[in-house]
Amino acid sequence: MFDKYILCENSLRPRLEAGEPNGFSVDVRLPYYRALGLSMVEQIALTIDGEPVAPERMTLCVADGSFALAQLGAAHDARWGFGEVARLEVDGALPATGEHDVQIEQHLRISYLPFTLVGKDRKRLTLG
Repeated sequence: MFDKYILCENSLRPRLEAGEPNGFSVDVRLPYYRALGLSMVEQIALTIDGEPVAPERMTLCVADGSFALAQLGAAHDARWGFGEVARLEVDGALPATGEHDVQIEQHLRISYLPFTLVGKDRKRLTLG
């Protein structure tokens, strides 16, 4: 529905832990017109330059807290608001500085839909 707004422009940046680079982050939104409980986010798949990022390396940070992707199904009291920009953090190797092909796919369970809603976005983002 709002697929072209999932990946936020100019949001690919290095992630620092104790002043040292450890991975990267990118800002993302829901591709849906309502807020959702995090337990309704069934899957988030991220690809950088054609290389998939392992789900166990990713953490989703929303206003209600930070959650490893494996924790989303049990996050019954946390919500992701409509239009809320969440930060998707990725541990580990940092891509090279410069432009990257970033793709994301979100699988959302909507209570009144008999199918899983899939939102996809792809943008060229620059890591500065």
